[in-house]
Amino acid sequence: MSTMTLNEILADALHSYYINDAYYAKLRSDLTDWAQIGTPLTEQERQRYESVILHEHWLLDQQAFEDWYQLYTNECVYWIPSASTVNTIDALDPQRHVTEAFDDRRRMADRIVWLRTGIASSQLPKSHTAHISSGFVRIPSDVAGEVKIRSQFVLHEIRGGHPIQTVCGWMGHVLVEQEGAVKIDRKLVALLDANRARHNPTYLI
Repeated sequence: MSTMTLNEILADALHSYYINDAYYAKLRSDLTDWAQIGTPLTEQERQRYESVILHEHWLLDQQAFEDWYQLYTNECVYWIPSASTVNTIDALDPQRHVTEAFDDRRRMADRIVWLRTGIASSQLPKSHTAHISSGFVRIPSDVAGEVKIRSQFVLHEIRGGHPIQTVCGWMGHVLVEQEGAVKIDRKLVALLDANRARHNPTYLI
């Protein structure tokens, strides 16, 4: 996988217009699935699916944002709700509630360019992160061609002159086959402290 340039990323993202009522309905359906009991991954599933998620975390920790972008499908979403529970779907519905992040492919591209400018005040100095992930389980899904993986995570973030910040919670990854590779179609990050204010949440989780 070759790394895309910033200009290539921007050109690729110009046609990101797929977020509509049907897409929101799909995300609400995902929430119902995430609340289910999962099953431990087989060794084959770990090699095929868990490895993609662990590689995503590695790329983020290495600030290889262009490579991270290429792990996602053409009609993807990176979503961090401003609530942490799946007990009530309405509490997480991105069509009805404010989110900490709700990025389609175009917005993901914008975020990468913003991070690469070197002049974003909230990233001066830059954040450095370390992901720790465990508890990978496969969640039942009725949608053909989709694999849903839920996991637990802890993330440490540090910026020069600031104390270490730790966030934790669970993630839901919807994986699909696209262009001959397993890619991330939808990613939900449910933070344990989503209802609380955090210092400078401008880094990628």
